[in-house]
Amino acid sequence: MTQPTVVQILAEIAITGRATPLTGEVAAAAERAVIDWLGAALGGSLETPARALIQGLTPLSGPSRLLGDHQTAPAPIAALVNGTAAHTLELDDIYAAGLFHPGAPVIAAALAVADLAGANGEAFLRAVVTGYEVGCRVAEDLGPKHYAHWHTTGTAGSLAAAAAAAELLGSGPEAFASALALAATMAGGVQQTFRCGAMGKPLHAGHAALAGVIAAVAAHDGVTGAPDVLEAEAGLGWATGAPSEWAHSRATAGPRPAITMVTVKPYPCCGHAFAVIDGVFQLRDRGLNAADVRRIDVHTYRTALEVAGIADPRTSPERKFSIPYLAAAALLAGGVGDTNADIDMAELRRLMATVQLHPDPGYEAAFPARRGARVTVTTQAGPTLTAEVPDRSGSPENPLSDGQVEQKFLTVSAPAVDERGPEILRQVRQLRDGGTVAGLPISPGAR
Repeated sequence: MTQPTVVQILAEIAITGRATPLTGEVAAAAERAVIDWLGAALGGSLETPARALIQGLTPLSGPSRLLGDHQTAPAPIAALVNGTAAHTLELDDIYAAGLFHPGAPVIAAALAVADLAGANGEAFLRAVVTGYEVGCRVAEDLGPKHYAHWHTTGTAGSLAAAAAAAELLGSGPEAFASALALAATMAGGVQQTFRCGAMGKPLHAGHAALAGVIAAVAAHDGVTGAPDVLEAEAGLGWATGAPSEWAHSRATAGPRPAITMVTVKPYPCCGHAFAVIDGVFQLRDRGLNAADVRRIDVHTYRTALEVAGIADPRTSPERKFSIPYLAAAALLAGGVGDTNADIDMAELRRLMATVQLHPDPGYEAAFPARRGARVTVTTQAGPTLTAEVPDRSGSPENPLSDGQVEQKFLTVSAPAVDERGPEILRQVRQLRDGGTVAGLPISPGAR
């Protein structure tokens, strides 16, 4: 008997999950993910990447809503724009074990198809859970070797988005598996895009959402995909430098549902820098002043230094991927956003120059599932101060409270929705109790 392929197994896992009601921890995690995604996406909808897409694609018309805009669009285009918006502010969630931002592509695709299909709130949340489960399994199997050159959010994210869309379309096993296979062949996104000052990184998430919707719709109406597109010698794993046994994707059950294991970002920057920022804030709270610093030594896992080690950032995207900048800004200004007139730029540059980055075997051994750092400051007077952060804030091991997540949503989304933030929160909390996706007041002027 022929053994099922990886996409066939993933499709069966997803479809089997339909029989399990969304309750308890999983349902709460899905609501939390949607709230966090909406905040990041609404805030990002006002930024250049999303606005440029809307401007370049105008006129638009279709069933699916664009966040932060009065226009609607075809479902794939809405997924593209909203997925791009969700990743722009560097505030969307993370599945650490897979080096993956699941929410940006998954929920963008789910919202677009929910609008297209007129789905109810429970079906929408179910699709979000399914997209996270499929995408996080694939991302974890692709792993660090893949992430060395590829942006997993653009690759595994395409399959994750396809899973969410296929779930909303009610696809059967063959169509669901083909949706995943077609998404795999449309996947992309390379690391170099965010190792410089370019603005293209959010497009990886947006394109993944678009590819997933297109793949699911095509497969639902009969387009077939290569069943062994992930594991074959010319498939995604081998082609992207990540040959894999696909153990996580093949497992009949994971230790916990993936959606319950995500990191919610507390800072608007690369997640590889969070533990460093946490450490600096600890030292600041213990009374360390910027003027006292002679040297800052950062010890963490090697990928953090490779991805977020930009020594002399010149642009906003580069500052979000610069541990020297983020550490200096956290100490000097108590925050890690872009510089402003209130910051002493000469002192900021002095502090940045004192930062020394070191790979640490202990943190390397715990990576990628856990992300930690040690920050040691040598003071002008001679003594040293050290902060050890085994798990970054926002992670499952060191989570934000529901109140913190809701406050993050209200703060980040405010420029796009004004006073509607509390009402959006209320309606998201009602989605599994008869609420509708169409009723979410997420477009300008909606009430």
